[in-house]
Amino acid sequence: MQILHQSPAHAAWDLRHAAAVEDLLNQYIKTLPQGANMPSPRLFIYKGTAFSRACPQSGIDAPAYCPGDHTIYLEIGLGDQVASKYGDFGALSILSHEFGHAYMSQRKLHPRGKEGELAADAFAGGFARYVEQKGLLEAGDVNEARATFAAVGDYEVYHHDHHGTPIERRQAFEQGYQQGFRLPGDTSPPPTNPLPPAQSPGVPPTAEQHPPPIAPLNNGASPVTPLLGLGIGGMLLILILVGVITMINRARVDD
Repeated sequence: MQILHQSPAHAAWDLRHAAAVEDLLNQYIKTLPQGANMPSPRLFIYKGTAFSRACPQSGIDAPAYCPGDHTIYLEIGLGDQVASKYGDFGALSILSHEFGHAYMSQRKLHPRGKEGELAADAFAGGFARYVEQKGLLEAGDVNEARATFAAVGDYEVYHHDHHGTPIERRQAFEQGYQQGFRLPGDTSPPPTNPLPPAQSPGVPPTAEQHPPPIAPLNNGASPVTPLLGLGIGGMLLILILVGVITMINRARVDD
């Protein structure tokens, strides 16, 4: 992000990154249904392990949202790893994912298990779209987020804490990015022609992005004209010609 990069060679994850994006995330939530009057979640940044009486966990050692005290606990160790490998916006997308949990929990529309995690990924995609339309992203930022969500997916589908496969998590982010975040259970139809984001390089077609239809091969042959395309006059002319030919053939047989 333009407002976050310290230098071209340094895209580190630090407190200034998180604080700047926290403000933008709170602004984004205000644009969502019933988000204008929603209290902003607290952001507690730490390294190592944190404890909260409001959370059922005895210790929090990864980025997490606690609905009991409406607080996002951001362990910066994972952010450091993601930022160094995938870029700063990839790390900041983890923060936006947790804000997605906060928003859905406050709305009391938070799905259970994997579906809730994928919905938070879609929220992160919607946020990426929001800041891009404000002109705050640099080339490659969205791809950093795509790579991050693919990297944090897993295949432990029977584990109680399974968040989604790499493909599922990237697709959830992509859906939010392409169409905007939609609340789980929202039955209203999606926009028929969603505005395309300004930056969408190298995105493979998804279920929502159908490739253009392929024209049938001609192989040099003349195009076939349907009979109905001749019109009534043309069909009458053909019938008359058929009748004349039939009469001539009958006359030859009689001879």
